Amino acid sequence: MPVRERFQLLYISRLSPATTPACVAEIVRTARQRNQARGIGSLLVFDGLRFCQYLEGDAVAVGALVERIHADPRHDDFSLLHQGPLSGPSLLKGRNFIYALCYDDSLDSVEQTRGTHALDLLAGLLKTFDQDPALPGE
Repeated sequence: MPVRERFQLLYISRLSPATTPACVAEIVRTARQRNQARGIGSLLVFDGLRFCQYLEGDAVAVGALVERIHADPRHDDFSLLHQGPLSGPSLLKGRNFIYALCYDDSLDSVEQTRGTHALDLLAGLLKTFDQDPALPGE
């Protein structure tokens, strides 16, 4: 069986006005389980208004997940910032799933950028976010 090239994707979306931030706990729980089962690594950042998510894995699996996210009524204003073959080191640093909170307007610069520059900005900001601790096995 041929080895598939790793694919990466970065998007930003807004929490739907019809949805409360309470849904984020369910999104995190579900994503943690489903993404691992599908071989998708994920970094999800939430700032109270926006989701910024980095995904990496098989291109078909990542594409199918992004289609579901785009159709999810909890997300509005979905904006694709980058997609393509994994270039450079992973933002995940060996973890399967990272959930982080952003308490300021740091995501503004990421939202206004496209391509690998958006990935670089997010990587630089990652250390400033409040990250959940790694779970056993991550």
